[in-house]
Amino acid sequence: MTDQCAAHSRVRYHSYHTMSLHTLRLSLLLLFIPAVTSNDHVRGSVYDTVTLPCNYDISGGTTTMCWGKGLCPMFKCSDIIIETDGSKVTKRVSDRYQLLGAIAQGNVSLTISNLTEEDEGWYCCRVEMPGWFNDLKKEKYLRIQDVEECPDDLELST
Repeated sequence: MTDQCAAHSRVRYHSYHTMSLHTLRLSLLLLFIPAVTSNDHVRGSVYDTVTLPCNYDISGGTTTMCWGKGLCPMFKCSDIIIETDGSKVTKRVSDRYQLLGAIAQGNVSLTISNLTEEDEGWYCCRVEMPGWFNDLKKEKYLRIQDVEECPDDLELST
């Protein structure tokens, strides 16, 4: 084999190897990007009560789940607000956060009472499913609307 043929062969091998490595990296990246099943927006006002919906199919049995503040991370929830063992709440950071639905029937919707401006943002409902990367993840954005204040020059008549 001439030097020119050997050099051409090395370039073809390097190009194929680099392309295969790039394809592998891209495939792994896509595998680890969290799948989001819904990006719903919920609106509420200061002092209101809102419910962020989240339900799952219990035909395979009940399972653990959590609600966290922020987008869903790779595993579990970040900044956990409330957790269940599949039948009852096992952790809650405040009485303002409640699961009022039938947890054992898969209704794990989060109710937040006495809203504040700080409640605005993303919330993650994560239901742990068996197997790798099978968790049900629902992300909800809570928008706090401005409360209309009475103008200072408003006169009340009696």
